[in-house]
Amino acid sequence: MSRGRLSVTMESLTEFFPIEVEEGQQWIALRLHFEVEQSWARGYLWDAEHSLRFCFLDGGNERLIIVHRHHELTSPIAIPGPIMPGTWRLELSANPGKQVEAEWETGSGPLPEPYQSEQLQGDREYWSSGREHAGFVLDRYDWKKIWQEGSRWYKGDFHTHTVLSDGKMTQRMNREQAVKQGLDFFTATDHNVLSTSWPIGDVLVIPGVEITAGDGHWNALGLRQWMDWRSSAGDGGLTTQQGMDRLMKEAAEQGAVCSINHPMLVPWAWQYGETSLSDIHSIEIWNDPTYSPNPAAAEKALELWSVCWNAGHKLTGIGGSDSHMLPTERYEDCDMPSLIGDPATYVWCEHLSAESVLEGVRRGRVYVSRGPILEAAIRAGRDEYRFGSDMSAAFAGKDAAEDNRMIYCTLRITSEVNVQVALVHNGRIDSSQAAAAAQEEGQPIIMEWAIPWESEGYHWYRFDIRDEAGQLLAFTNPVYHGSKQPQPMTWSELITRADLSQI
Repeated sequence: MSRGRLSVTMESLTEFFPIEVEEGQQWIALRLHFEVEQSWARGYLWDAEHSLRFCFLDGGNERLIIVHRHHELTSPIAIPGPIMPGTWRLELSANPGKQVEAEWETGSGPLPEPYQSEQLQGDREYWSSGREHAGFVLDRYDWKKIWQEGSRWYKGDFHTHTVLSDGKMTQRMNREQAVKQGLDFFTATDHNVLSTSWPIGDVLVIPGVEITAGDGHWNALGLRQWMDWRSSAGDGGLTTQQGMDRLMKEAAEQGAVCSINHPMLVPWAWQYGETSLSDIHSIEIWNDPTYSPNPAAAEKALELWSVCWNAGHKLTGIGGSDSHMLPTERYEDCDMPSLIGDPATYVWCEHLSAESVLEGVRRGRVYVSRGPILEAAIRAGRDEYRFGSDMSAAFAGKDAAEDNRMIYCTLRITSEVNVQVALVHNGRIDSSQAAAAAQEEGQPIIMEWAIPWESEGYHWYRFDIRDEAGQLLAFTNPVYHGSKQPQPMTWSELITRADLSQI
């Protein structure tokens, strides 16, 4: 057993400190101290063989981290496995001039009482094996595990936070609240922290990270291993355009969905102007509706999304609660709490698994809602389609008269309030219908459209659903036919084409 301590004033943004580990150790416990709460300082621990063993962000969370040879005793931001002897390195990143302190202890046998963490209580699912030389990888996570059988709309949330970064909910509380909200799944997207374990529960939790920087945030949904987003990376990591480009490409190579978060919400709007739209899979159109600037930001995002589609970039539109609060808390200017699953993102899957949810997002089989539940029957020719579908082949080779070529759409909307539904065609409202909420609970409102088939060109259609005051209640992803080769386009070019200002 050995102990160590450091207390330094940071001279540069990132500094390294040695930790000597003796032979025969089974664990290392490390506690960090910073001048203020929620300092957003970062910490990384590299073992004697240069493998990353934890990544930490000081968002107000527990500052105790345990790395243990056994996964059940390892912190949920750390990798279990051998505690090999030699020189380990503690990497700390904080603003120059700031005071940082760290104390650590290594040992074998049971963990002393001061190192017992509430985060590790109860049964958990472990996502990393901690195999030697495997790296910071979630090699035990089962992406194909079927949590529910059956083809249907599964309800979820793609933007959540816990005490592992700057949220107030523990991992267990998030999973329990998701059940109360009727969710089938959610993605864990703490800021610049990749979880390695999670309390067992009935709701599917998909690994992810919110890559968070001063000029914008994006979610890596379905991330399988840590990426080097540090500012000390050779290309500057998340602090530079080059670094962000690399991170998006690496995430995509892992099979993750790259999604820009709250792109029009000041001061967190996306400002990496040279980001190529070809590196993005989806856009978070609707972020926490209980935060008062977000309704206007969501309307701007809808406009931006329409311009994307008109340019041939078929990005999927999703939502995210981005909830950081306890269910009992709310913003001062809102009478509703900020909750996980508000808004909810519904994904059509053949069954519920992490793999099928992510694939559903890639294919645009998605709608987003604050309440209304949708069922859609979309038919062109003899075929039926779902949101996100390419209908181009509907009349291929058919000899039906041109005037019989129609797209028929029936929407069944279960809503507690009166609704106005707009059919958006190539970014413009083509037609709209209004309907009163059904008198009987659970009874759907039925609306029908007959849309003339356009033989020439590229056409897409989505539905925006609002209340009588015009406030957004739900939107669908488009169906489309025809083709338009997307031209290379950067984010700044998109903003210019949309004639929108983020700032």
